[in-house]
Amino acid sequence: MNSAKINDWIQVVGIFAVVASLMFVGLQMRQDRVIATAEAFTSRSVAVTELAALIGSNKALWISGLNGDELPEEDRAAFQAMVEAVESYFVALYMRVNSIGWLSFGGERSQQQISNYAFALYLHKGLRRVWNEQLDYWRLRDSAFNSTDAGYNFRRRVDAKLSQLDKNAPPKPEENRYVFW
Repeated sequence: MNSAKINDWIQVVGIFAVVASLMFVGLQMRQDRVIATAEAFTSRSVAVTELAALIGSNKALWISGLNGDELPEEDRAAFQAMVEAVESYFVALYMRVNSIGWLSFGGERSQQQISNYAFALYLHKGLRRVWNEQLDYWRLRDSAFNSTDAGYNFRRRVDAKLSQLDKNAPPKPEENRYVFW
């Protein structure tokens, strides 16, 4: 065998090595995405358990707050904190779906979080009241610092979906649902 043929064979072997290493990297990336998806579902389960405990230890306040009953100032503050925890859950899901990627959850999962929270706001006047108060606060805060935070896109999209619900006025269930996550 002359040196030209040996050189050709070495190049072919090199090409196969490059292709094999690229396939390995692709498989590793796919496995990392699967692991991230599994961790996301585990994290969601923990968050739901913590929300259930929070609401369970404040049942009467949660129900009164969602129904829009007048609350004493200290109960209003506690209800606002509970609403913030629930909203943080929805924001986290939204951010997680967007960061892990659409393919892991299906293309509609990101929009589903927006729709689910907007529908809960549509159904519960107390939740809606706190939402509007928070929107006013965030607008003033963002204006004061001339910047927005990580939840801005989520809030903007929820607000748009909520406006759409108000416009279309879909029917509301006859019985209140106090757990919507």
